[in-house]
Amino acid sequence: MFFYKAYGLTIFSEIELPELSIAEPLSSWDLHIKYGAITFPKLKKTSIYRRGIRALFGKNKDNLVLHWEEVATFEAIGGKELVVSPWTDDKNLISLFTVSEALGLILFQKGYFLLHASSVKVGDEAWCFMGSPGAGKSTTAAAFIKAGCPLLSDDLTAITFDASGKPYIIPAYPQLKIWEKTVNGLDYNQSDLQPVSEGINKFSYKPDGVFDLNPVQLGAIYFIHKAKNRVALEELSTFAIPMEMLKNFPLPFSLLTGESIKQHFIQSFNCAKFAKIWRKRRPDGFELLEKWVQESISLNTAVPHDIS
Repeated sequence: MFFYKAYGLTIFSEIELPELSIAEPLSSWDLHIKYGAITFPKLKKTSIYRRGIRALFGKNKDNLVLHWEEVATFEAIGGKELVVSPWTDDKNLISLFTVSEALGLILFQKGYFLLHASSVKVGDEAWCFMGSPGAGKSTTAAAFIKAGCPLLSDDLTAITFDASGKPYIIPAYPQLKIWEKTVNGLDYNQSDLQPVSEGINKFSYKPDGVFDLNPVQLGAIYFIHKAKNRVALEELSTFAIPMEMLKNFPLPFSLLTGESIKQHFIQSFNCAKFAKIWRKRRPDGFELLEKWVQESISLNTAVPHDIS
């Protein structure tokens, strides 16, 4: 049996999940991950792919079921239990799929605001990077990490809100997955990396030191793109933000109906109320990316001077 911490949860797991931060054994926990049989509901295709496999989704009453052909089926129960029914003996593959969208179902049941995004800590703020596949979310995060900014999350970002509606990113776990091109472009030392099971050209990077699990107030969100016909940087209007957030919802869209979609829009507006939200064209080339990162860090961490 294994004990972990991730996304503010203490986790008791029958499955080894080496991506997560190890916790001391506890007598109680927030989430129990266990093996078990799952009754298949009626499953529908989603727009979610991982390793080229399309996820199927369905519900057993209030329980959420995610099925990955030839990998595993997951059932999220009340935000407290995640049942795993594996279809492969590859433990690395089971772990990868467990800490991704399957864990996301649990976070959704707990009411967290979820984004398909990577995030880092810049000064005292959390910055979040989103974009369509290939836009450069993880590459941008990797550039900030190389410049000394702590990692908060990769791929799946969870946000919670205090009583005033102020948003906080909840750190996930200390792993960033980056492509070989990024490894070479940012001069990461390959001896510090491990190949991941998603493909031979992708590597996992585990930052040194203690992974801080304390929530960090959201300061900025960047929608990263590569379109040459758009301005390099523009601040999004309040009314454009909910739809952009919706495009980056990481779970099946069929979850967002009724009160859930209403809540998603409210949470989007709360992010916009307390954080700057930008659409940014990713700098062309790694040298310019690192230059922008350094300038951004300097501007955000500069100590104001008293000119009175």
